[in-house]
Amino acid sequence: MTWFSDQDLRRLAGATSYERGRDYVDAVGTVDELPDGVVATVEGTESYVVRLTDSAGLHGECSCPYGRDGNFCKHCVAVGLSLLGARPVAPRRQAARQGLRGYLHALGPDTLVDLVIELAEDDPALLRRLSLRAATHGETDVKELRRLVGGLRQRGFLPYGRGLDYARKASDVLDALDRAGESAPARIGPLYRTAIQHLTRTTEQADDSSGSIGDQIGRAVAGYARACRAAPPRDPAELAAWLIDFRVQGPGWPELPIADFAEALGESGLAAYRARLAELAGRHLDPGDRWTVRHLLEQYLKVIARDTDALVAMYAEELPQSYQYVRIGETLRDAGRQAEAITWLRRGLTEANRPDSRIDSLLAELLTGQGEYAEAVGIRWRLFTELPDPQRHQDLLDAAERAATLAEVAERAAAHLHQRAASGGYQADFLVRVLLESGDADGAWEAAVRYRCSAGILYRVGEVRARTHPADAIPVLARQAEDKMTTGTKGYPAAARIVTQIRDLHERAGLDFEAFLAALRERHRRKPSFLAALDKAGL
Repeated sequence: MTWFSDQDLRRLAGATSYERGRDYVDAVGTVDELPDGVVATVEGTESYVVRLTDSAGLHGECSCPYGRDGNFCKHCVAVGLSLLGARPVAPRRQAARQGLRGYLHALGPDTLVDLVIELAEDDPALLRRLSLRAATHGETDVKELRRLVGGLRQRGFLPYGRGLDYARKASDVLDALDRAGESAPARIGPLYRTAIQHLTRTTEQADDSSGSIGDQIGRAVAGYARACRAAPPRDPAELAAWLIDFRVQGPGWPELPIADFAEALGESGLAAYRARLAELAGRHLDPGDRWTVRHLLEQYLKVIARDTDALVAMYAEELPQSYQYVRIGETLRDAGRQAEAITWLRRGLTEANRPDSRIDSLLAELLTGQGEYAEAVGIRWRLFTELPDPQRHQDLLDAAERAATLAEVAERAAAHLHQRAASGGYQADFLVRVLLESGDADGAWEAAVRYRCSAGILYRVGEVRARTHPADAIPVLARQAEDKMTTGTKGYPAAARIVTQIRDLHERAGLDFEAFLAALRERHRRKPSFLAALDKAGL
């Protein structure tokens, strides 16, 4: 027996990943037992390594991008389903570990040391971890740590799989720096900086679509800031210059948050930071570098100086860009200067280089806060008629309620939605979505039947209708199943699963499913793969 069930797979993966995992069962390669579970490969876009373990319940890890983010992915599901089908034995963790421990305890110290060294010589990752532990055991061996940090310097392109290996290597190195940094922050700080530089350069020539190397850069930045706070630099101006120049002269990442380094910089270092930004702002820079300098200045003014007027002046330099009016309005709002924010936003309505709903939304929000309800309703109405989605509909009703015109505005909004729905072109989607979001399931169904809406909205309404009126939903799900089949054989399993739902609806409605199924099989008798999918689904 396995140590988990199909229900565990569904719970951990969620409906979408579970369904996708079913299609990958045949892609599962060799499955090897571990003391606490299994390890297997699954062939996807690349060959991915999956590990399922019994860790107070089922736990899954996968080397794919989604799995690297900590998710129980479709590849984990595939391996789990493969195991459930093969009925392997449960993990033999306790017995295996006891036997291994007994063997190792029986070895003499010298023999054990020789064994570990022999194994490490054939396993670079093990050798690296042991070397890092040795360098941080007792008195920190900074020279050895510097050598190991230097090993993060990468030459040549790293494809996806090797990028994951590199990230694990970086993680081992940073673990060691974290340990050593607790007792020797002044000596370890420069090593963090070197690690940041090596890791950043590597991302410029690596497939880091999983973000695993980027995560290690974030760790290195946090470690460097922590070391600087624990042992402030002797030359704060040098640190200030590095924080800026590394961003400007580098690829544009990582973020080096000034707030994290402010304590270490102190008053003199922060002054040097501001002066360096002013110096660079006065130079002729290429657009990318100029943007970086402005971004750093913006963060400084927000977080350190907290200078609202300077921020407004900086944003105003780029008017009439529409978003700058939004940023000015938000900045003044956050500073408690609502009246000034409203003035700027009103200007934005007429002076911005293009219409921007964010200006309208923020203005309506601030007008509501100032008690200018009628004007706020007018703005919300304009936004709603431009794009009558559920959120804008709700915003309009909220504003109307404050203005004591809710009944009138709600009736007017409903008439507008019906008028758009009658114009065709899937305009009914707006009406149906608004009715669904407001909880009017019957009204949504009636609108979907009366007007023409898109297939996706129709299927969504059909799913809701099925809860209370199963007979009504059968034609909708039947159409959905037919749509799945138009994608070819890859859509057949999904179509078969929809047919199983149709069977349940027939049973609930007291209708003859066998007649429906017979007609479906006859209609698609020339599609043996689809008929096989129905057979596999028990239909």
